[in-house]
Amino acid sequence: MILQVIILSALVGFHYRHVLYRLVHVWSNSGDWSHGFIIPLFSLYYLHIQQDRRPIGLNQKSVISRTIGAAILAFGFALFVTSTLTKMEYPKAVSLVVTIMGVVLMVCNWPTARWSWFAVAFLLFALPLPVRIYVQMTMPLQLIAAKVSAALLSTSIPDMLAESKGTLVEYFYQGKPGTLDIERACSGIRLMMTMMALGVAMAFVSERPVWQRMVMILSCVPIAIFCNIVRVTTTGFFFVLGHEEWARGFWHTMLGLGMLAIAFSLFGAISYVLNHLFEETDPERQVKALAAEGAIQ
Repeated sequence: MILQVIILSALVGFHYRHVLYRLVHVWSNSGDWSHGFIIPLFSLYYLHIQQDRRPIGLNQKSVISRTIGAAILAFGFALFVTSTLTKMEYPKAVSLVVTIMGVVLMVCNWPTARWSWFAVAFLLFALPLPVRIYVQMTMPLQLIAAKVSAALLSTSIPDMLAESKGTLVEYFYQGKPGTLDIERACSGIRLMMTMMALGVAMAFVSERPVWQRMVMILSCVPIAIFCNIVRVTTTGFFFVLGHEEWARGFWHTMLGLGMLAIAFSLFGAISYVLNHLFEETDPERQVKALAAEGAIQ
């Protein structure tokens, strides 16, 4: 089995070498996808902490699992060829994840595929989305940040009028007009993508009910939006009050890191509340306690 894994891994790596090179290039040059380097490492870490649940008898492979694994491999190859002919990079990258799942199923059988499916599927968070879809996702976030920050500026600073027009915040303060532009980099999409990956990872690392996992994953979106609104509004305060140097360069980066820390803290608080929402009890201990109480009475 080890020899099969080595050979198939080498073939997959050679076949997808251009896809892997592009992924590393995007991770290295785009801040929005710099977390891509961490995703494969976490997948390996997840498999490591799940060692005690790894199935026994990996060599007992069935014809059905091999057939389905080969079918998944064929689908991944077809997706690769189609996306190459149509010059679509995202489906080509997705075919890499599909191929990995096919290799696992064909070589290691159903139990191992069930054990490792999350680690393989988690790799999808490392794949950069198509530019058009990515831009469409950022626009609503920019509009939300502009509207809320304009409202907060108007209510927080006396004698100030601020109004959002699209992704712009126009303000009038102390007889001077000004404009704040909520750029795509300030939309919060980077924080949201990072938080979504973190939320899914934390939801599946520990054993918890499905509804708790869904709460943790869904909470990432409002947390990211909230933190980005705080960041945009704070930057607006700096500009309006004449401290533009605090809204650029080093201090702007530090503000972003501060929002990341706040986001992680809020997510950790939600996880803590869910972990302590219900108290686990031992039925046998309860029965003994009730029996002892009845004997005393």
